[in-house]
Amino acid sequence: MGELMNLKILKESNRIIFECIAGSHLYNLSTPKSDFDVRGIYINPSTEYLGLNDPVNQIGDEKHDTTYYSLRRFFELAMKANPNILELAFVPENCFKICKPEMKKIIENGHLFVSKKCFHTFSGYAFAQVSKASGAEKMVNHPEMFEKPRRESFCYVVKSNNFMGHRHIDIASAIFPMRPMPLVQAGIDLSRFHVAGLEHVADTYRLYDYGSESKGVFRGNDMLVCESIPIDDEWDRFFGVLIYNKNEYEKALQQHRKYKEWIENRNEARWIDQENKKVNYDAKNMMHTLRLLMSGENILTNGFPLVRFEGEKRDYLMKIRNGEFKYEEIMAEVEKRMAKLEDLYKTSTIPHEVNQGKIEALYRGLSKV
Repeated sequence: MGELMNLKILKESNRIIFECIAGSHLYNLSTPKSDFDVRGIYINPSTEYLGLNDPVNQIGDEKHDTTYYSLRRFFELAMKANPNILELAFVPENCFKICKPEMKKIIENGHLFVSKKCFHTFSGYAFAQVSKASGAEKMVNHPEMFEKPRRESFCYVVKSNNFMGHRHIDIASAIFPMRPMPLVQAGIDLSRFHVAGLEHVADTYRLYDYGSESKGVFRGNDMLVCESIPIDDEWDRFFGVLIYNKNEYEKALQQHRKYKEWIENRNEARWIDQENKKVNYDAKNMMHTLRLLMSGENILTNGFPLVRFEGEKRDYLMKIRNGEFKYEEIMAEVEKRMAKLEDLYKTSTIPHEVNQGKIEALYRGLSKV
């Protein structure tokens, strides 16, 4: 059944042992326009692990608003101090939607998953949020960077020095020391040309001018097509060398795809402040950066992550979310809290590593609950 398992089938089954609200609503950091997220844990029967194919270990919707983890996957990630997973063992009861005896047992033993490894994962996730904020800033304020790329924009030409018709001039001396120039700057329309691969050099081609007789360099599904050039045309139609930076084109294409996915899936209300130039950063990502650092600090001090935020901590995070600080102010706070985390790491009394034996015993004991 593992291969066929999907969100609908999972919800109709009796496998779910835990379900809770997640994201900003869980953290008490939501706005009226925040998405509603759900996280949960389900159990795969032990018989499903006896076949050749492992059962599905994570099930969710396309936007990742709803995600369920198999019990085994939860244990694997919690032992590694994954922040998003670890917090599931510390969710307050008023955020539960489903909590069966197996999950109650896990919550009772949540401390087993806490170790100094959390310092590395929580601070690492925090800086990942900073990176996301930077990337999203580009998408919001510089959409021109993500326009669909054209292959021609990644082509460069080295023209021959009046080479046509001079059969006895060495090709290398005819071309060099001229430098490659962008196709647009060279004023060349590749629909007039054919190419043949340049021996021993990747993504570099001999270029031949066929004028109106040409089939073009890029054809069909926009693919570069090499031709077999007749010996006479080698001399009479040779124009120079074409360099096609295929790797950079594919990177740009990937950026464009990510941008399209971001546009299609984003919560538009989240980006109003940036698009209106109120702030120059992704306020939500920066809020979560500080949230993770605060939670990491609480782990090193008190032995458990902060999941729900109240009082001054909540007020401060919501001010970040509302764009009330400059980017430089937030980054100064990030650096200060990172320094504090490093000091706490040295003095904290929580264990350096989790006790795998106790966690293994907990996992095996859940079948008896």
